[in-house]
Amino acid sequence: MFYELASLSIRNLLRARSRLFMTAGGVMIGTTAVTLLIALTIGLQTAAEASIGDSTSLTEITISSSFRRDSSSPTLDMDAVEELASMDDVAAVIPMLQLSGFVELRAGDLRGAGQIYGVYPATLPYLGVTAAEGTLELDNNYPYAAVIGGTVEDNFVDEDADTYSSVTVNLMDESIEMRIYGQGNSSSRKVSFTINAILEDGSSWDSAILFPMQTVIDLTERITGSELDTDDLTFSRIVVQASSRETAASVLEAITNLGYNASGTGSYLSELNSFFGTLRIVLGGVGGVAMLVAAFGVANTMTMAILERTHEIGLMKAVGATDRAVMTIFLIEAGMVGLLGGAAGLAVSYLFQNLGNQVLADLAASGALEGFLSVDLESSSSSTLLTIPSELAFFAVALATCIGIAAGLYPAMRASRMTPVLALKSD
Repeated sequence: MFYELASLSIRNLLRARSRLFMTAGGVMIGTTAVTLLIALTIGLQTAAEASIGDSTSLTEITISSSFRRDSSSPTLDMDAVEELASMDDVAAVIPMLQLSGFVELRAGDLRGAGQIYGVYPATLPYLGVTAAEGTLELDNNYPYAAVIGGTVEDNFVDEDADTYSSVTVNLMDESIEMRIYGQGNSSSRKVSFTINAILEDGSSWDSAILFPMQTVIDLTERITGSELDTDDLTFSRIVVQASSRETAASVLEAITNLGYNASGTGSYLSELNSFFGTLRIVLGGVGGVAMLVAAFGVANTMTMAILERTHEIGLMKAVGATDRAVMTIFLIEAGMVGLLGGAAGLAVSYLFQNLGNQVLADLAASGALEGFLSVDLESSSSSTLLTIPSELAFFAVALATCIGIAAGLYPAMRASRMTPVLALKSD
């Protein structure tokens, strides 16, 4: 039964092809507007997340010691490490000890600086860093072999030069001397060390110099002249790695609720997603205006079709067609108009997606967009500014079809309520 009604509806539509294509064209424009505007927000969000992911770890949460004497924050000791490690969605906990004092690096006549942190060698792989050069490892058997941040070698200066400017030193090939000055006194210690690895730029540890934990404990004791209790050690900070980007915000909230002074970029990602979600709704609403105009076009077309086919409707009802059958015919026609317009709009959207992304990629490659867009359009992770996922494609076509049916509902009900006698009397 439905197949026969659908076939009849298609034949009716093809009897007025020009009106069909013009009405479907309105739906096509609305579908294209909705699809491209939402695709733009998805592409921008993907590019923004990729840009953030390249510059920092979105799963990293840093817990710092509070310097206020009246602070109620828990002490960052081994008990805190065990408490944090037992939490849900926590992948790793890395306690760190920062060396107090000023650190001066010397490579020949050049001077540099950095911040020294002690790390337990076994926890280094979980810090979320990557070696750009060398081997990423620390070993207690080699206490003065360090891992340095990606910008440490870029911040050297020649104090004897006429102009004060930064000098880059390849520290892997240099003999490095480090002088440590204690805080509040004139004591200093001179230490020579080697470098196991240089980290890639863009992490939280760009200016850090990482040594085994025991090495930093020994240096602290030499600078301060007092012995540290290694069984009751208070760390400067604790780094917590969440199990995923999606859980980072909830882990940060749980840690903060325990009283710790914690911060992380995972909360920023949550805010970013919220912003783009709102933007998607707003731009989708703008495109929805075009879809609303198309709905009026469908309703007008179906109303005109009913007026032109009043005699035909009366004839169908006279030979036994039910109100439901007549209504179904016109709803199928309206739905077919929406489906045709939605499919055409999706095809046009894919065309604009490919064309737009290619043009932007070419402009980015030529340097024409330098300083205009903050995302790297040449990278594989953010090379598509317009992104149409399969879910959006299905939604766009389904929305166009549903709007077509909804717009044709009143005309279809009007047609189904016609009495055969009055309909047959019409010209």
